[in-house]
Amino acid sequence: MAGVGAARQRKDMRKNARRHFNYTALILVDKKGSRRSCQISDISESGARLILDDDGDLPDRFVLLLTANGDARRRCRVVWRRELDVGVAFIDPET
Repeated sequence: MAGVGAARQRKDMRKNARRHFNYTALILVDKKGSRRSCQISDISESGARLILDDDGDLPDRFVLLLTANGDARRRCRVVWRRELDVGVAFIDPET
């Protein structure tokens, strides 16, 4: 039961509320334009939880393409990794 309380405390401490989301997005892996698919599981103003399609390499920083044409995108920094689940923080373009 101690784990349940810890989870509630962690959830309550988040800066922004997360919304459940089920959306396919693309990760721009490198400057050459290599892409890989992922699912956005939940999202907030400050970050998201991604579910990767495979266990291939993922850099610590990348661009998440939210639309097929890439007009909507967010720069991301990996905060945590658990198998195919990845937690990312959205970062400012200047960082």
